Amino acid sequence: MQSTRDCDLKDCLLIQPKRTHLIPNKATQELASELLSLLNNDSAKAMAIIKQIMYYNPNKSVEWYCEQAVIQLNRQLQSAVR
Repeated sequence: MQSTRDCDLKDCLLIQPKRTHLIPNKATQELASELLSLLNNDSAKAMAIIKQIMYYNPNKSVEWYCEQAVIQLNRQLQSAVR
């Protein structure tokens, strides 16, 4: 069971420093769904990836973070296949 201090992927995606728009758009929701699909719905792993990307690239859009996570995972999957 998750503690109240932990947040799920949707909550993590809503954390945006210095942003006034907090509701993810349809493209962001689709990217988040794709990310979860790539991770077999492991939201903890998805959050860890998003948080790492946010740490190294602050003040980007939620959509950008999701897109980068999907790109990163696709690269890893492609290199694993080779």
